[in-house]
Amino acid sequence: MQEVIIQGRTYITKPEVGGKLVEVNGKLKEIDCVDLGQGRFNMIMDGASISIEVVDWNENNPLIKVNGEVYAPVVKSETDLLLERLGMNIKAKKEIKVLKAPMPGLVLDFRVKPGDEVVEGQALVVLEAMKMENILKSPSNATVKSLHVAKGDAIDKNVILITFE
Repeated sequence: MQEVIIQGRTYITKPEVGGKLVEVNGKLKEIDCVDLGQGRFNMIMDGASISIEVVDWNENNPLIKVNGEVYAPVVKSETDLLLERLGMNIKAKKEIKVLKAPMPGLVLDFRVKPGDEVVEGQALVVLEAMKMENILKSPSNATVKSLHVAKGDAIDKNVILITFE
């Protein structure tokens, strides 16, 4: 199950096992989807053809084009929804000033540059630690002021990676 919020409208989606049916807000919809490659799909839902293009993939905040119109839906997984129901999603909304390394590792990539405005949950840095790639995400909305390390740097825990305005 997922909750998808697009332009203020909420959709609860649940795929049906073993078929081409998806439950959307309690109603079954027949869906046929063809992957055209390079993030493009053609979907037929209830007899209507829908053209979909993934412009920027982010698990919780993708940017997509549907029939030529750009949308930025918010996607919440079943786990996200469960945590909300349990009251465990409450985050102290404070202005962040720095992003520190949560572990020692190797900086593989930066997904942002100074001046970029970032949103909560957006990927910022790819850090390799213990032979695994870890994507460090923004804890809140902010503007990147500066990067304090470079791609390829080996860093220790708690090293400041990014400062925000």
